[in-house]
Amino acid sequence: MPKKFEMVLKSIEIKNFRNHIHTKLEFSENLNLFVGGNAQGKTSILEAISYLCLTKSFNANSDSYVLNFNAKFFEVLGTFELDNGNEVTVKVNFENGQGKRIFLNKENVEKFAIVVHKFPIVILSPRSKDVVQGTPEDRRKFFDLAIAQLSSVYVDDILNYKKVLKQRNRILNAIASEEVKLEQGLDLLNVWDEEFINYAAKVTFRKVKFMNDFILFFKKAYSNFSAGEDAEIKYLTQVEVDVQDDFEVIKNKFEVALKKLRSEEIRRGVTLIGPHRDEYVFEINGHEVKRFASQGQMKTFLVALTMAKFFYLKEKKSETPILLLDDAFDELDVERAKKLISFVGNVGQVFITATDLNVLSGIEGEFKMKKFIVKLGTVNDA
Repeated sequence: MPKKFEMVLKSIEIKNFRNHIHTKLEFSENLNLFVGGNAQGKTSILEAISYLCLTKSFNANSDSYVLNFNAKFFEVLGTFELDNGNEVTVKVNFENGQGKRIFLNKENVEKFAIVVHKFPIVILSPRSKDVVQGTPEDRRKFFDLAIAQLSSVYVDDILNYKKVLKQRNRILNAIASEEVKLEQGLDLLNVWDEEFINYAAKVTFRKVKFMNDFILFFKKAYSNFSAGEDAEIKYLTQVEVDVQDDFEVIKNKFEVALKKLRSEEIRRGVTLIGPHRDEYVFEINGHEVKRFASQGQMKTFLVALTMAKFFYLKEKKSETPILLLDDAFDELDVERAKKLISFVGNVGQVFITATDLNVLSGIEGEFKMKKFIVKLGTVNDA
């Protein structure tokens, strides 16, 4: 029987990464379970994997935070086998004062978005609940990453949008505080408005198309966990757009909206429309999840988002995503976590942290699995 290829992380080598001084591991192509107490180094292994796929940690805001206290550098080296059977190595190197470098098959990568686009990964961790319960920015980050994993062009558009937004806000603030004369400020605004409208329309166009596709995956995923409820995601923008709108139509809508808001923006000294103010509203049976849902419903919504993202990326890309589940049995409860693993474990590679070696009892026989014991930054086979 021919092998059914899917993207698999075959091995990893970690140096000076949190409490891992030097850890080398080979993984199962299916389930990998890391068991240990708190602060022993379980999550650090999943963080290291996220560096290989996202070029950053899902659990720290700065590269220096994951550097071992007594070291001047950290290094993560991973070997992937892609869906086509080819092997690829990714190396992440960080040095204090020198910054971070990424190598793909030993060649230096200038644009980190190339790695993000090439190695799809889906992560569920204690921080993930912010997507459901947190701020609009938390939800924007979740969906922005999903689109970035599909399109490196989107990453460029987002970065350019943020640069132009920053310049535009500086000018508006300067006008509002009378640091520049109104006439001079308006001339400067006109220069930046064209670029702002262009990038705002590009980003919004991509988001609308994405959500139109993603919602189908989400509804299917949610129905697997709660068949009797109607779950919905609404993408809200200050400029009313429709999935039928092409790029030029959206561009024109932004142009009209900016003109209407000109005096208010000058008065307040800030840009009042654009993707940086988008919101995603989650609903169950017409009621907003953040305000009215039970803890159980919030968990179901989160696991459905995770599952939908996994299968969305799997269908849209040439590679099968890796799934990281950090403390999922605490965050989701055992029943939901096992159900998620049962769905995803049949088609992809999963990395799980837990405090109980027997946490997967009842479904263990369904998968190929490796178990690891993690203690004080040292990892052994269970």
